[in-house]
Amino acid sequence: MKYTKILRSSLGTFATRIGLSVAIFLGTFYLAVATGPRVLGIYSLFVAVVRIFDLVTNAGVVEAAQKRISEGTDTAAFLTAALLVRLALFAPVALAVLVFHREIAAYVGHEAVVAFLLAGSCGLLVRKIIESGLVGEKRVAQAGLLQFVFATGQLVSWVVLVSLGYGLFGVLVGYVVGQVLAIGVGVVLFPPRLQRPSLWHFRSLFRFAKYGWIGSVTTQLWVWTDTLVLGLFVVHAFVGVYELSWQITGVLFLLASAISTTLFANVSELAAQNETDRITDLLERSLVYTGILAIPGLVGGTILAEPLLSIFGEEYRIGATVVVVLILARVFHSYEVVFGKVINALDRPDLMFRTNTVFIALNVVLNLIAVGTIGWIGAAIATSFAMILKTGLTFYYIRSLLEFSVPIKEILMEVVSALLMGVCLWLLVPNTSAGPLETVLLVGLGAAIYAVAVLVLVERIRIASVRVGRNLLSRSKSLF
Repeated sequence: MKYTKILRSSLGTFATRIGLSVAIFLGTFYLAVATGPRVLGIYSLFVAVVRIFDLVTNAGVVEAAQKRISEGTDTAAFLTAALLVRLALFAPVALAVLVFHREIAAYVGHEAVVAFLLAGSCGLLVRKIIESGLVGEKRVAQAGLLQFVFATGQLVSWVVLVSLGYGLFGVLVGYVVGQVLAIGVGVVLFPPRLQRPSLWHFRSLFRFAKYGWIGSVTTQLWVWTDTLVLGLFVVHAFVGVYELSWQITGVLFLLASAISTTLFANVSELAAQNETDRITDLLERSLVYTGILAIPGLVGGTILAEPLLSIFGEEYRIGATVVVVLILARVFHSYEVVFGKVINALDRPDLMFRTNTVFIALNVVLNLIAVGTIGWIGAAIATSFAMILKTGLTFYYIRSLLEFSVPIKEILMEVVSALLMGVCLWLLVPNTSAGPLETVLLVGLGAAIYAVAVLVLVERIRIASVRVGRNLLSRSKSLF
């Protein structure tokens, strides 16, 4: 397995996630402009609650299904077992929602959300099962396509329904419509291949899930703890500004997410064959590319956060500091997710269990303290601090499993390239507030400066870029 193949697969996944990011960004932009911070805040809390329900009904089953399916045996039986377990866990959650519907509606901010919570949660459950099958079969880009279909379907529904005056109701309907469309595409890409599982299949899933469940908990709480805590302390408008800031920083995590997801299935296969040297080589090469978006994002965000937020409306400008702090969290998370995926692929979910337990406790406690004492900016500070500590702990554990070298020289050159970009932007940014068009041009110029600098300074990236470019060119020629 050549790394070029892994890189191409990562780039394919990255391309689908770029499309996903664009769809999410446009959706967030539309809601921010067409409805305002309050509706965006209610929607953010709605999604946060849906994700918590997903967390409870997952219990590590999706991650366990990906692992077992990636091993190449009894894929249909494992997929069926995962679906049955998740449906069984969903029943008591649905009952609890019906019992406590008033409290849930009061927290989220509207009485109409309960029915949509059930429909949206069920749709997400089915979609996640289909995605786990695709990821397990190394069809990661296709799994990403389902997320893109969801985001695009949701966006189109929003534009139609909100423009017709349905407001928050149209926003919630759009979420459910997006899930239904994604499931439909998923059934086409991954036709149901259900097979009656044996007790052994359930036990096999449980052996991984008993440690792996906390990984899914960590993923959800990493994304939503700050939002959920903010819902307890601040008005919905501030939640909306914070969520917009979080979504803006999400694009900086795309490549690291694509690399880690692609690595998981491939490292899992190599681990089953005891190919330790090849695993180490894949990890070292991947670390060169992991921070290639987040590092310049931190520099650029420090300079352009305020004018970028003002594109959505002047009321969002107050989130500039939050954006910068959250980008710092994204930088560390970019490396942490790669380490974590490799640890799980090496079938050591027990180590990630320890790491994630510490992170969850720390993240929740710090968010409650920080938001309760210094306000909504405290959510970003607490989340970033918890992620920095988690990255250090994950690095410690992976070094106990593999002997590898961190490509410090290449990473430093990426930092130098980002600083060079930052100097150029700092000289070009006007003293007065930049307009939307000017801000977009500055972002594009900064990206171009950084790309050129990285290609000049980092030989490994330059060689890989030329190799992938030639491969794509030869494939395009073969089509004619």
